[in-house]
Amino acid sequence: MADGKHTENFPTKPSSLKDGIVADVSTSEAFVLYRESDDDITAEEARCLRWKLDLRLMPLLCFTYALQSIDKNTLSYAAVFGVREELDLKGTEYSWIGAIFYLGYMVWEFPTNMLLQRLPINHFMSATVVIWGTVLICHGAVNSFASLAAVRTLLGAFEAAINPGTMLLFSMYYTRAEQPLRMGIWIGSAGLGYVVAGIASFGIGHVQSALSSWRLLFIIWGSITAAWGLFLWLVLPGAPMRAKFLTEKERGFVVGRVKDNGTGIENRHFKVKQFWEAIFDLKTWLLFMFAVTSNSPNGGLSAFQGLIIKGAGFSTLETTLYQMPSGAVQLIACPLACYFATRFSNCRILVMLIALVPFLAGILGMRLLSEDNSYGRLACLWISFSYTAAWTLSMSVATANTAGHTKKITTNAVLLIGYCLGNFVGPFFFKTGQAPLYPLGVGMMFFCIALQPGRGGC
Repeated sequence: MADGKHTENFPTKPSSLKDGIVADVSTSEAFVLYRESDDDITAEEARCLRWKLDLRLMPLLCFTYALQSIDKNTLSYAAVFGVREELDLKGTEYSWIGAIFYLGYMVWEFPTNMLLQRLPINHFMSATVVIWGTVLICHGAVNSFASLAAVRTLLGAFEAAINPGTMLLFSMYYTRAEQPLRMGIWIGSAGLGYVVAGIASFGIGHVQSALSSWRLLFIIWGSITAAWGLFLWLVLPGAPMRAKFLTEKERGFVVGRVKDNGTGIENRHFKVKQFWEAIFDLKTWLLFMFAVTSNSPNGGLSAFQGLIIKGAGFSTLETTLYQMPSGAVQLIACPLACYFATRFSNCRILVMLIALVPFLAGILGMRLLSEDNSYGRLACLWISFSYTAAWTLSMSVATANTAGHTKKITTNAVLLIGYCLGNFVGPFFFKTGQAPLYPLGVGMMFFCIALQPGRGGC
């Protein structure tokens, strides 16, 4: 307390800085900011600073993630508009097209995390957005399975920076208690992408053009993404020590706000010891297994949602609109789950289990309802997307509970490799010959639900 005002204290000695911020992590820059800022901050100043961070970071990161969701899921809309027929995809080739995106993502995940550590995080993320937008435009020029597979692989590789980059930015700017809710809002914004993509696809479906609707879809969204990446280069902040939208005093306070996280601010030196700590940490592999089991359903549903809906008897344009409610479920479920996990202590496992209940109900309905009950099966498909909330909570665990910059990027990389592996195998359980009920795909989702609770408490 100072002058009758509530204050928050910040470390002013080098020893406390080393204890609060991971040692050797831009320590000199951070310590200078400590010394030049006041020793304390009032509760009102802290609230205003947090609001300023939210207004700058959250819209940029959420819109980027929504675009990423749209871009990687354009394949589902393209399938509805006839990409399989026009490119003469046979057998499991469409499943491979859905899966191979995550092969590129997985192979490039560790190099991406190394580059995020060595390069300015904001500029690296922005550059990858421009590149993946360009790659998406190239989707509109493909004429065979091989060419579509090639650009899908490249798209996955260049989208690989957004998840780990965002997780690092959250750990740099927000306290451990603040991260889960913001992570939920961020992941939930992918649901907004579904809603926007549904409306846009409905409009594109009405365009009379020499180009096929699915080609227009790729070209339009790719152009929007590339333009957004250029804008992001100008406005997305990097490490807080050099954030231009903050005053020097505010930068010091931001560094001080996260002093108790023990998760680091920034370090461009790879620490072998921290790497092996992450590799031999049981929590890392529990998170990995949770990532695989929670994302195998995502891989299948993301690629086949449009075909499931169209197979239930709906028209092409109706199918584009009927993919929107699944996004709305994600938009609501992810922030809500993270809010409750933040609001009530020690309830993360319970919240994860609750998020799995509508998922279980949804796939039970997809398995048991008769084929002629189109709207009932459609509603079950929509509510099954609540599984995204459990995955969101696991990402917040990795961000908030891992100390050391190198250990954190290694844990993030392992987690996201599990994410890719799950999404890679998921489409292969949805066999074209089993449409529209896809019993093998539904069985896979039951199996994943059975495995998830035991790994959710990591």
